[in-house]
Amino acid sequence: GACQADLLWLASNPFWTAAPLEPLFRSLHYGAAEVVYLLLGLLADQKLLLTASDPAVLVPAAQALRALMLPLAHSATYIPYLPPTLLAPSDTATLISESTAPYLIGVHASTLQPLVAEGLSPEVIVADLDKGELRPATLGRHAEAFPASVLKMEAALPPVGSLVRQLQACSADRFDETTVQAACMQFVADLVDPEAGFLAESVHSGDVVALQKWRQLLSFEEDVRLRCERDRDVAPHAHLLRPKLRESLSHSLASVCAEHTPGLAPSSRSRPVGPFLALCYAAKPFREWWASDGASLRPEVRTCLRYREHQLNLADHVGDHKRALDAVETSLFAEVFELELELLDDGPDELQAAAAAAQAAGKVAKAAEKAAEKALPQLPPPPPLPLPPPPPPPPAPRR
Repeated sequence: GACQADLLWLASNPFWTAAPLEPLFRSLHYGAAEVVYLLLGLLADQKLLLTASDPAVLVPAAQALRALMLPLAHSATYIPYLPPTLLAPSDTATLISESTAPYLIGVHASTLQPLVAEGLSPEVIVADLDKGELRPATLGRHAEAFPASVLKMEAALPPVGSLVRQLQACSADRFDETTVQAACMQFVADLVDPEAGFLAESVHSGDVVALQKWRQLLSFEEDVRLRCERDRDVAPHAHLLRPKLRESLSHSLASVCAEHTPGLAPSSRSRPVGPFLALCYAAKPFREWWASDGASLRPEVRTCLRYREHQLNLADHVGDHKRALDAVETSLFAEVFELELELLDDGPDELQAAAAAAQAAGKVAKAAEKAAEKALPQLPPPPPLPLPPPPPPPPAPRR
């Protein structure tokens, strides 16, 4: 009824998080820079390893981290908790240290100790949720563009500083989930929008050249698409060409941002954003989102992505949605509580009747199984296999 409809609406709402965000911040001692570093790792398809002595800490932290990527979705290997007894130690070491694919895995603290002793791969970002510490990635194919420490994040992507400052306002005594969600959503929206986001705002000469090349590619793609749609022979198949053109645009965007163009000196206040954006544009979360052309996004998320165009204050917008979600959650909890009270008030007679009904249903199910077995055609038993001939007698001994 209405309860089921509210539950479906709640679960499908993009602003509803399956796990609260504060456990992630609490585990990292409310270190905003550490949270942002982990978020950058997810956006750039890095290998992330969460470790804690309490498994109940790992799953909420991993869920919260994935929720900060909205509107992108984490599509790499995801194991919020890998029990120590599930794999042999050698298999666990192979999965974590020798995997060539990105992942987000949570392990018990006892699992990490032998990995470190044997030499954990320097490509892995390790977040110790017991101590609230990070071990950044120091090597790997993206070592030049991905920040080698938390302190170097702003050098790799200058807008990171603004996000860190917004999240620093959320401390233990005044944590605001709406502020965190709105700040991260605005950051990701500016990251995925080359026309009005970080790439367009940068004044570094390398980024300016990359944006010009990107606009030329967009114009070329539109020209090719229109020519195909106008051609009488090709038009019936134009719908097959559109996703291929969009996929090629995604690869081209990563390429033009990765190209090094001599610009201002490193000591200048202006730093390029292109190299790090190239990592994000080449990563699977962005490529999957770009290929879908936003078709799977709900209207609320599309509005947030175009917040500049709509002159929208994301904090207020997300706050309105969160208040509606809280009202529905409160109503659902109240209905569940009322149902529990009704069951308790029914007394033992009703409970016994429910148990008898369940037992009768079990007997009916068994009777149906037996009837189905009898309805099957009875095949004759297979003929017995012929016995092998007896072995010949041994030859008589010679005298």
